Amino acid sequence: MKNLIYLLVFHIIGTAWAQTIGNGDGISTDIQAGIVMREVDIQGSPYLNEVYKKGETIINGKSRTSALMRYDAYHDAVEILDENRKARKLLRRPSIKAVFDGKTYEVLEYKEGKQVKMGYFNSLNQGHTQLLFKPKKKFVQAEKPENGYDDYDPPVYKDISAYFIRKGDQSATMIKLNKKGLLKALNDQEALLKKFIKKHSLDLKKETHAIRLIQYYNSINKTTERLIDFNSTAVG
Repeated sequence: MKNLIYLLVFHIIGTAWAQTIGNGDGISTDIQAGIVMREVDIQGSPYLNEVYKKGETIINGKSRTSALMRYDAYHDAVEILDENRKARKLLRRPSIKAVFDGKTYEVLEYKEGKQVKMGYFNSLNQGHTQLLFKPKKKFVQAEKPENGYDDYDPPVYKDISAYFIRKGDQSATMIKLNKKGLLKALNDQEALLKKFIKKHSLDLKKETHAIRLIQYYNSINKTTERLIDFNSTAVG
């Protein structure tokens, strides 16, 4: 199957354009974002789902535009069809959200190694501490066989999606969705969390169980904050 591959041209310049150029609805074109296209044989897709779904953009907390949308996990971009059925990309800004296919795509700050970046995330729970999912794909080049007996490995879009933890307004950090990873991220309440895990037989490799643990963690901290406020008021 032939798919379109987007190649970033002059990435630094393109990123700057994507942050500054666009119309009032927070939309840019591929050309404005410094992207060109070519056709090659490739396995998979850069999109989570190639089918456009009905959704809406929300700018500064207000609904602005209804449109058909899909998520480009390779370029970390929300793509929409405008009134002329032309594909455009939303500007990657914290003030712009996209809601479609039962998910909210919002731009948040996160750490990648020593770098701090901005990218799209799906928040999986409410509260001070949130479990985030970052849908992401990378392009893996074709590999030629070493000899005539080996199979040819075609180019492919590989899913490298990951989970992150975000506390308040801090930068999100990547975690492994398992007991060790979650307890390390939530280590200030480790003893209570271990009891909760054991009591409810949580399998923290499962997203729903991880969310339940974080919701409990938030409830513990809320109770602690209320006690501190009460004691402070009583002393005063």
